Amino acid sequence: MKENNKKQEPLIWSSVVRSLTNPLMEHDLDPASLYRDSGISADEVLRVDGEVPLKNWLKFLELAAEHADNPILGIHLARAAGPETLGAIGFLFLSSKNVLEALENLCHYMNLLQGVTFAQVTRDKHETAFVYEIMYASDNDCRQDVEFSLALTKRQIRIFSGGQAKVLRINFKHSPQCDPRLYERQLKTPVFFNQDENSVVLPSSANMISGKILDNTLAPILKTYLDRELKTVTMAMTFCDQIERLLYANRIDPPITAKKVAFQMGVSEPTLYRRLAAEGRKFSNMLDAYHFEQAKEYLDTSSLSVTEIAHMLGFADSASFSRAFSRWSKGVAPSRYRTRD
Repeated sequence: MKENNKKQEPLIWSSVVRSLTNPLMEHDLDPASLYRDSGISADEVLRVDGEVPLKNWLKFLELAAEHADNPILGIHLARAAGPETLGAIGFLFLSSKNVLEALENLCHYMNLLQGVTFAQVTRDKHETAFVYEIMYASDNDCRQDVEFSLALTKRQIRIFSGGQAKVLRINFKHSPQCDPRLYERQLKTPVFFNQDENSVVLPSSANMISGKILDNTLAPILKTYLDRELKTVTMAMTFCDQIERLLYANRIDPPITAKKVAFQMGVSEPTLYRRLAAEGRKFSNMLDAYHFEQAKEYLDTSSLSVTEIAHMLGFADSASFSRAFSRWSKGVAPSRYRTRD
């Protein structure tokens, strides 16, 4: 069977774009011209249940920052955004029982209803972190989105807790676009760049701080609505889509194998191969595509050696990784890819 490589274009909710109309105008920007220049349909933005392509949303934010001559526009916009930006999820956040539950609700529904993001809560004895990633986009392309999203999350935490939950720091995978002190001045918290993840970090002592804004009896009503939407979205996802989300969630230790993926998906290895074949896909090709994207990101955005990248991706040595990369890139070696113009 010929493999079908056509992917559904990643989308985000139009409510996110729509909520920025007034903040953009306050920065003397024309939202309509930004829609046009970034290829976003103004009619789709106005639809209550509308969606816009991820690539157009990312371009929209980058153009807005360029036109405003403001390299941290995303952070400024987040400071003016409210819970309506995330629709029902934003109000579920504010009606949760405590900070930890609010963050977990945010991650659970954002991951499944907004299919281009991966968010998770990580915890240890001392700290709790909200970790955020955009799938299918490079760190440079999604810089404004990441800064907007983390600043918005910090704002939601502050509103929810009435200022009682103090953020320890914010981490960005990308480099600063201006004096780092400007970031800290706007975010009012320590900021670190070129980190391993994009995250908002709180002390674990903040986890049980209760909400100060909305009655938590609203949460079950919102969950019922979101679970219904979630079921519809999940049913529409292909088996291939689910595997790709698992891969980009980075929950499987390298080397990644079909056996490990099948276990995470709750199926047998033969069933995994059979269900992918029914969708015209092959696991080996999916894994190659994932490794290629990860390798390019490491080569583009880090100073890791080829040997270190090979190890991180689960290859036995740099030679086997280099051969695989050359095959994926149609003859371009990793070292040559990194030094390209």
